[in-house]
Amino acid sequence: MLGAILFAMVDAAADAPPKPVPVTTITVAPPKPMPAGPVTSPASVGKPHTCPEDQYPVSAMQAGTEGSTTLQFSITPQGTVADISVRNSSGNGDLDTAAVTCARDWLYNPAMENGVPIQVLWRALVRWQIRPMEPYSAVPDAVRDCLKADPTGWSEVKAAPLRSVVRAHFAGGVMSDITLAGSSGDGDLDNRTVACYRSVSTDATAEIPDGDELFVIMKPGE
Repeated sequence: MLGAILFAMVDAAADAPPKPVPVTTITVAPPKPMPAGPVTSPASVGKPHTCPEDQYPVSAMQAGTEGSTTLQFSITPQGTVADISVRNSSGNGDLDTAAVTCARDWLYNPAMENGVPIQVLWRALVRWQIRPMEPYSAVPDAVRDCLKADPTGWSEVKAAPLRSVVRAHFAGGVMSDITLAGSSGDGDLDNRTVACYRSVSTDATAEIPDGDELFVIMKPGE
């Protein structure tokens, strides 16, 4: 499987099931029942929390590593996050560290008790997944076709110890500044991969928003 790395975080009430979205998901809930009395739960400020794409560790992308990290933290009366810890590891230290880094910047409307902001303990489940998503998926699709067009290139993809990770800049639907962010361990494959990204037509990039993006080509069968 191949894909652009994107993030969608979903804040959920304690008794709500996680929403089935095919990208990285965060579901938050209190680790124990809220205090008795007229208490309101905290809620994310503005849109559900998101992390910049570049917080998915390049090392994990190179290895094709996915997983879930459960964080525990306090939401202060000021709505900031404090005392973050990893309650359940993803099994990958880089993913766990990235989850903690992401959560530090979250802001909440704090929990309220009798109209007064209070501090509460909260948890977040961060699911790290490498998945294709529109409008980004057309880019790695085109790169895969480019690599498969050369039998040597596709053989290198299957044999390489890691996956090439590429960073690209988008502006006005045009992709530029294509650089290698993480090596596959095969210099020839890295060069082929970067060249294939540079050959992607504007038809595949026209709908992509402005900004920097990371891409990885997963190995066959992943």
